Amino acid sequence: MTEAAKRDFKFFKEEDYPADMKASEYADWPEQSFHVSHLKEDSFKTDGFRSWALSRDLGMIAATGGLVDAHVNRRARPFNAKEISNRHFHNVHYQMVYVLKGWVRSEFEGHGEHLMKEGSCWIQPPRIKHTVLGFSDDLEILEIIIPANYDTINVNEPPGGHANPLKPDE
Repeated sequence: MTEAAKRDFKFFKEEDYPADMKASEYADWPEQSFHVSHLKEDSFKTDGFRSWALSRDLGMIAATGGLVDAHVNRRARPFNAKEISNRHFHNVHYQMVYVLKGWVRSEFEGHGEHLMKEGSCWIQPPRIKHTVLGFSDDLEILEIIIPANYDTINVNEPPGGHANPLKPDE
């Protein structure tokens, strides 16, 4: 487990804070707009990328000028290893996944198999090879990805780990 990084918060009075102060040393980000996304059951749709998943776009792509994708994924049908357990990686700068409901078992290059349950959260570093090995029918995850548009590369090698649709306690 990685120790939590210390956050460096500073507080200012508005009149003491420079109007042109940037939030970070990162290159300028696209202009952002205020956006709110409310849950509607009919907002979960197949994204064309994964037919076994339904995705709810949270509207962050438009709100961040294409910088950030935030979406909630649900499972559209039960786990099928032949369809889903394909080793791959994503060409991203940042990918965070949080389990809202259910469980998912995945294998990550150099880190082995991990069972993620409701409340589990992880970062997939750029280009880390991984394989989904199983998930519950009720799995829901929140993903935040930078940049919003990215490539997924299927790897021509056997999946890491052992695909197993069994429940975590079996």
